[in-house]
Amino acid sequence: MTALLVALVFFGTIFAIVGGFVFLNRRRLTSVEAARERLSDAPAVIRDAGGSPSTILRDQRVSNIGALNELLSGRGVTLQLSRELARAGSLQKPGEFLLLSTLAAFIGMTVVSFLFGALISIVGLPVGAMVPWMFLRRQQRRRERQFEQQLPDALDLLTNSLKAGYSLQAAMEFVGRESMAPLSTEFLRFYDEQRLGVDVRTALLALQERVGTDDVRMFVTSLLLQRETGGNLSELLNTISTLIRQRLQLRGQLQTLTAEPKMSAQLLSAMPFVMFAVVYALNPTYMRPMLVTSAGHTMLALSVVMVVVGYAIMSRIADVEM
Repeated sequence: MTALLVALVFFGTIFAIVGGFVFLNRRRLTSVEAARERLSDAPAVIRDAGGSPSTILRDQRVSNIGALNELLSGRGVTLQLSRELARAGSLQKPGEFLLLSTLAAFIGMTVVSFLFGALISIVGLPVGAMVPWMFLRRQQRRRERQFEQQLPDALDLLTNSLKAGYSLQAAMEFVGRESMAPLSTEFLRFYDEQRLGVDVRTALLALQERVGTDDVRMFVTSLLLQRETGGNLSELLNTISTLIRQRLQLRGQLQTLTAEPKMSAQLLSAMPFVMFAVVYALNPTYMRPMLVTSAGHTMLALSVVMVVVGYAIMSRIADVEM
């Protein structure tokens, strides 16, 4: 109940501040939205991953809520979060993600307060706030794996296009049309940026920043060095493609060798929770002090923290960086 009251007071204060800001700046916000609507009628020249046209107007808002957009625009944390969302291929804006993290933090605090009492409910704030970030990291890793799997075949297709007489920009567009997302999205964006007059070096570095994998860094660095020093670009791309395939094959072998310690970490981490549930089902009276006393709540919280730390250490030992 205490955590719920705190949450209600917090959100009430936030809504009051945002409402006051919107009321005091209503004229300026209205003029900004009107100007944006006029600009959005500009001709569409950029295409998305499916080839459909979209507006050339770059949406630099960090939130669809005007007051929140004014509050967060230009902040360092907002710019960094924008890059993280771009790497994950997420369509969320930084303001929306921060609101979601705040909501998840208070939900976590409420759940911890309901299960273990109000004394340690503050522990639920960072735990709940970490949940959206965990999903964001997972989405980033999944997108990176998809890009890495698609890149060797895309480089082979790019090599054949260059041998057929295509320029680099036209070859990138051809590969983007023939590939699937997320690689098609990034290659087509590179080509469209070229059509709008962006320098090749700037567009390649932006591609590298959006994807962020070692393979893409090697690909971009090789292209930039070849543009400075010259050489056979087709042979260079063919070498990179072979190297990436060998690297992916070696990674698969390492994942096979480290599967056993990873499974051991998961089983050992799950065992305390399973045993607690089994003992509670067999003898609820024996386990009830852990759930109704302050000392029991503290021991449960420490146990969860220790299990999480142990799982992180064992997973780190089994994880081989490549």
